[in-house]
This record gives sequence, structure tokens and C-alpha cells, in this order.
Amino acid sequence: MAHDLTREDLKRNELGEALEASVHYAEGHLRTILGIVGGLAAVAVVVWGVWAWRSSRVEAANELLGEALRVDGAEVVATGAKPEDPVAPTFASEAARDARARELFERLATSSGSAGAGAAARLWLAERAYASGDRAEARRRWLEVAAPGEGQMAAAARLALARLDREEGKGEALAATLRQELDAGTGPLPADVLLAELARTFEALGKPGDAAATWKRLVDQHPESAYADLARQQMAAAGAPDV
Repeated sequence: MAHDLTREDLKRNELGEALEASVHYAEGHLRTILGIVGGLAAVAVVVWGVWAWRSSRVEAANELLGEALRVDGAEVVATGAKPEDPVAPTFASEAARDARARELFERLATSSGSAGAGAAARLWLAERAYASGDRAEARRRWLEVAAPGEGQMAAAARLALARLDREEGKGEALAATLRQELDAGTGPLPADVLLAELARTFEALGKPGDAAATWKRLVDQHPESAYADLARQQMAAAGAPDV
């Protein structure tokens, strides 16, 4: 799996869009069906690279991931449901489909590590926990993925955790952590993404001056960033001079 995280991959202001799995054992490219929630508004888009690993354990994880993804995106039909269909399963109700998908993702998270297919499962479970109001469980799952500190999955989890921190009133601690990561150049997020997260955190803390200064820093230091237009819009809305 490629570990290069593009800034465009991270820029999203709506409920998550994608985990595209390309697994060599099956259909090639599974359709995008795994959304990742990092708050009510914004999270990262995660792009799953082409798998070429050959160990039996990884192949088994890929196979289970493919099955889980197919179930998660399965159609609900009024009659003639075929939940065991290996190619195009269908279910009699959303509840039955969701229960089966959860079972598969839980199995994958338990049997796999915190990267690769196991990370995908944890992100799915975190999303569902967040959507159901179980923020503690969502945080636990996101932390499991963010802990390794590298790769696209870790970046998506890191963004989700930042948004959760803001929602839970942990902005001061989050701002300090984001500053440390900027200064050290560590972590899975590029500098312009860290600046955008820091600016949003200042906004959440009711510090418009610090937010405007951070948006300006983003534009000055990263004029080609996918976040540059957003930064200019936020500066204009705050009455800050354009750059």
C-alpha cells in the first residue's frame, strides 16, 4: 500500500466518500462504499492501493475485506434475498445487512493488525460507533488506526480524532498538539493540513485572530495547497486582508 498522502485526498467537507479496495484475489476494484466519519461535516478520503502481497494471512484478510465491503453495499430486496451470494449478496432488511456487515468487520478487526485491511475494518467500526452516538468507542477505534502514525489510514483517523476533540471541548490540548506536529514535522498529516486543522481549532475556541493568522500562514507557505481557496474564503469572512 502506498503511504504517500496527497493533500487533495484529505480535503473533504462532507460525510466521507471512499475506501476503494483493489484486491488481486477477486473482482479487481471493489466499488467505493466505505465512508469514514470524522465529525458531522468533514473527513478525509482514503484511497486503498492495489494489493500485491502474497502471504496467506494477507490474502485471507483481503478476502474477508472484500466480503465485508460487498455486504455493506448490498441491496435490500422485498423478496428472494440471497445473503450468502458470494458475488452480489442481497438482504431482506437493512438491519439484517448491517448486522452481517458488522460481524464481518468485527472479525476482520480482531484477526488483523492495525494497518491494511484491519485498519479499514476499524475505520468502518469507528464510523458506525460515531453515528450511533458512542463516541468513546469511535475514539478507541480511531486511535487504534492513528497510533502507527503513517499512511493514509492513519491520516484519516487522525483527522477524525481532531474533529472529535473539537466537538468534545478539547480544543486547547488539540491546538498544542497540532503546533507540536507542525514544529516537529511528524505525523501522517502534511503541513498545510495541520495548519487547516489548527485554524479550525482556533475558530472553535473563539479565537478569530489566531484563526485568521493561521489561515494566512497556510496561504503564504502553501499557495498551491488544496486548502488555499478555503483559507482565503475564511480570511475574507473574518475581514482579514487577502494575500
